[in-house]
Amino acid sequence: MATINDVAKLAQVSRGTVSNVINGVKGVNREKVERVMTAIKELNYVPDVTARSLKTNKTKKVAVVLPNIVDPNFAQIFTGIERVINENGYTASLYTSSEIIAKENRILEQVKQQRVDGIIMATCQPGSSDVFAKLQDDGMRIVCVEREPAEKLFSFVGYDNGESVRQVMEEKIGRGIRGIALFTGPEEYSSEQECIGVYRETLERNSIPFDRHFLSITNFNKESSFKSAMKIFQSASLPELIIVTSTQILEGILTAARLSSSYHGWDASIVVLSEESWTAIAYRNIERIPRNSISLGETAAELLLESIESPVFSEPKRISLKNKSPELAESSPSAFSGRLSTSTKGSVRAAMLKGSALDATYLLLGDIALNCGIDVEIESFEYDELYDALNDPESRKRFDVFQIDIPWMEEFVENGYVEKLDGWIGANPTSIDHFIPGVRDAWARYGDHFYALPYLFGAQLLFYRRDLFEDGTIRRQFYDIYKTELKPPQSWKEFNAVAKFFTRSFNPSSPVLYGTTLGGRNSSGAVCEFLPRKWAYESDRESDDLSLDNYETIQALNNYVESFLYASPGSEDHWWDEQVQEFAQGSAAMMILFVAHSTELTDRKLSNVVGKIDYAFVPGKKPVLGGWSVGINSGSPAKDDAFRFIECLTCENLAIPHTILGGATPSVSLYKSSELLAIYPWLPKALESFPLSLKRSGIRRADGRIVSERIYEKILGDAIHSCLTKKNGPKAALHEAEQKLKAIRNVASVDQ
Repeated sequence: MATINDVAKLAQVSRGTVSNVINGVKGVNREKVERVMTAIKELNYVPDVTARSLKTNKTKKVAVVLPNIVDPNFAQIFTGIERVINENGYTASLYTSSEIIAKENRILEQVKQQRVDGIIMATCQPGSSDVFAKLQDDGMRIVCVEREPAEKLFSFVGYDNGESVRQVMEEKIGRGIRGIALFTGPEEYSSEQECIGVYRETLERNSIPFDRHFLSITNFNKESSFKSAMKIFQSASLPELIIVTSTQILEGILTAARLSSSYHGWDASIVVLSEESWTAIAYRNIERIPRNSISLGETAAELLLESIESPVFSEPKRISLKNKSPELAESSPSAFSGRLSTSTKGSVRAAMLKGSALDATYLLLGDIALNCGIDVEIESFEYDELYDALNDPESRKRFDVFQIDIPWMEEFVENGYVEKLDGWIGANPTSIDHFIPGVRDAWARYGDHFYALPYLFGAQLLFYRRDLFEDGTIRRQFYDIYKTELKPPQSWKEFNAVAKFFTRSFNPSSPVLYGTTLGGRNSSGAVCEFLPRKWAYESDRESDDLSLDNYETIQALNNYVESFLYASPGSEDHWWDEQVQEFAQGSAAMMILFVAHSTELTDRKLSNVVGKIDYAFVPGKKPVLGGWSVGINSGSPAKDDAFRFIECLTCENLAIPHTILGGATPSVSLYKSSELLAIYPWLPKALESFPLSLKRSGIRRADGRIVSERIYEKILGDAIHSCLTKKNGPKAALHEAEQKLKAIRNVASVDQ
């Protein structure tokens, strides 16, 4: 076996240098690092820090690494593991990965350092052959459950789920059912691969065309299945049978069913692979295929103890536990029958912004119609189109409800566009009480009165690739260049330095193409990205948004222009949708974004960076206050119905469903939900960012009249964009913009 001295000799460095490289000590010459790493690989050297796992002394400690214990399946698996482990004089410590690869890796490193005797795990990275090969090389005794690594190095215990799916499909097809949907977890997991493969094979064997619409691959949680089910329930084609591979996924489907209006009278069946439990009666009218999760945990624990107690004679084993035959919990009508009448009592028209939040609203309109008695017709607009439509008297009178950007509120109230809501809110205080403290004032109040209800929470955050920032090789390379550690940037100068480092045209060894995504579209995108820089550079002196021709603001614009060197071509015309798409595809290392647009980052169908994301305050900690409200047209003839609609749309009960579907309702309950925080872990940081957020200043003329915020945004946006397109320099562009703003402010009694 190779020693550290062998590595030092082959790499032609000292023993201390080898130790420094292994332990990630900064300051080692890059050439020496490469020589040491090459020698370690060539000699297949196992460093002492991990070789301790090859010990013979036992600690009587076992680590159990599961994705979560919210899923009843994993909770029962741990129950079985713990019983056997404790009965044999060992202690089982539970760790949850939250389906985050970086977190799982940290857990594995932690338990290795703790010198546990073995690990039982359901991995979230079965395809990471290097991770599992390293564990084997380190002598770790491991039993995998439910999810088998691609490299079958360890014992594995799972269920015979594929055979259960086949039996159910054949039986139902024999009864004439052909429209069969499957809801399951990520395809990279072996259990799900098996179910998906059997599903497609059985359809083909029975000459039933495969319909991708009926295969829903979720994030293995009820929030993701809820979103997928809502889309299916809103489609023209509804399945006759739904097969579900976990009760956690089932909960999302049933919630979607309750909130959707399209399945009224739909006679469909559900079959679920579930745990044996006395609470199964809660799922009435649903066929169940019981799986003995506790037995699976017990079997896994027995295999691990066998390998610990008899390491010389134990061999990897693969055990598949057979599920029980399907059973009908209660023979009665479909699980989807018994909805309320879809008749409505009122009707309103709303003008709203196109985007994921509106898509979420569309999916919830059925529930709003049924439970609130309101039939809603929505006309959607792009950002600029919405503002123009609400400012045009003829266009505005077509709508009862408006979606309002925060900077527009002051102008709309003073111009008399929106109705005062004090009477309705006074009669029903719960319509406003559930919102985050401070949001009510910033989103809904002007002066002493309420004019809207909060709809979207828009705190800005820095999103970044944790897997890249924590990679040892990348960190050493960054230190060699900048003589400082790689970390989330805290200033805008640091931001550009990190972005440059991760841009492949500047650093050919970068694992991503670009250091950052940018959304510089004129005018809202450019202004919202520029202002945090301006405010950060001006932090040491008093200023206002009308002061542009000054040293600090010119610095900020120079910084912003430089950032585009580290973003994809055309970013000056991108908006938030393009930013999310690029980051989700894995093209960039960082992104500044409003959290309301971030939900797609956790959607496995759209994102390649699920489990690899971390978040921090924006550099300089001067984010833009963003967000949207919904208000009532002061000229609406249906004000009572309009309030009933906006109250229902923003109510606490729909806060979590709306957010899962693509919105970001600023309700306190959203930020207290442990289940939702497991999907969107950046929500608490967004809440911390809210008090730091700054509001864009309004402009008033000499006679006190307010000037449209859009005029300010257009003037500043034009100046910024002229620099991004190299038509002007920062100093000249900002001087011209400031003169325009001052001219407007100094003029009295001029129509806007």
